This record gives sequence, structure tokens and C-alpha cells, in this order.
Amino acid sequence: MGTEYAPSRVVGILGGMGPSATADFYTKLIAHTPASTDQEHLRVVIWADPTVPSRQDAILANGLDPSPWLKTGLQRLQDCGAEIVVVPCNTVHRYLPSVMEGQSTEFISIIDTTIQAVQRITANGVIGLLATDGALLSGIYQKALTDAGYSAAQPSAEDQSRLMEIVHSVKAGDTKPELFQGLSKILANLESQGVHVAIVGCTELSTLLEQIDSSGPMRLIDPAIELATATVARARQQV
Repeated sequence: MGTEYAPSRVVGILGGMGPSATADFYTKLIAHTPASTDQEHLRVVIWADPTVPSRQDAILANGLDPSPWLKTGLQRLQDCGAEIVVVPCNTVHRYLPSVMEGQSTEFISIIDTTIQAVQRITANGVIGLLATDGALLSGIYQKALTDAGYSAAQPSAEDQSRLMEIVHSVKAGDTKPELFQGLSKILANLESQGVHVAIVGCTELSTLLEQIDSSGPMRLIDPAIELATATVARARQQV
């Protein structure tokens, strides 16, 4: 007779923003699930819709609001029995509070779990923030950091331009060595300003972090990992 396992709550991943970031998040979700058999892993539903309009265009250039696509994706996940919803895209969290308003499905915010990670590392101070132009303009991380008693240090204009080039390259499937070198230089420039903790607040950048030398004094926070670990904890709680 086989061993019976208590099934997890069903996790719905609202993804496709972009596809590689969604795949990376699911890989991290598996890696951070304590399990020795298939049956001990989480039950997961993924709706990956790459046709969601550009969050950058929506925020920076008054482009199409992605909310209708997000609501459709949420409904798809709910139809499949999702009890918890997570979204492995930082910038789109500009729109998620209104999308999730009034929903009974539990939502775990990548912003909230990342700030909680900052609080575990340091009680106060300046936190480095790597994020897309749209996320920075929306202020989602800056407000969360300020509310928690921190301030944010952002890359220079030149480094921010390079950061966006890296993001677009990852979305295009390009992971050449120059990307890792470019991201490392941006982080080094923040560190030279006295920044000791940095949020890598774009899930495209998260896909590169395993290749980044993290042996220096700067602590890097990967929001995708923070969201994954929080998701595992909540999914295993029967409520």
C-alpha cells in the first residue's frame, strides 16, 4: 500500500510576464519545497499569458492597461481550483491591488515578501533597488521601503539604461556573458555608494543571479525566492 500525503492548497501562478521569469519562478518554487518524493510537492496551476500588454508601456507611455488580461488570468486560475495566487513579476504589482480587490482567493505579494526579507536582514538604512523603469516610476518598492522605515538607492541614469537593456535581452532569450558582467557592474556601483543590501526587483534579472558572484559584502535579495518560500509556507497551511 502506498503512503498517503496531505495535499497542499492549490497554488495558482499568474505568469507569462515574461515566460522565462515564470519558468524560473516555478523552478525556484520546486527547489524551496522540502520534499523527497513527487507527492510531497505543491499542487500548482500555471496560467502563462505572454499577450498581457507591456507594463512598461502602460506606466511610462499611457499604453494599454493590463488589468483586463490579469483579471482573465485570475479567473482561469480560479476555475482550476487555485486557492492561493502569486505573480512572479514585480512591475505588474502596480495593478494587482485593484485586480485582487474583493477576491476570496488568497494573494501573496512579491513586494510584501521582499520587504519582509529586508527586515530580517537589517533594521534600517539605505536599500539598493534594481527595478524596471516602470516599477521605479510607479514607486511600488520605494513606498513599501519608506513605510517600513528604509530609503532606496537607485542606479545612476547610465546604469539604469544598461539595466533595461539587460531586461530586454533576457526577454529576447539572450543570456550572453556580457549580461552577467553588466549586472555585476551595476551592483558594484551601488556597493561603492555604501549600499550593503540590494533588492533585485525584476524577475528577468532574477534569472541571472545564480551566475553573479555574491561572495562580497553586499547582500542580494531575490524577490522570486522570497515569493517562493512564502508560497510554500502558505500552501502547506490548511485553512
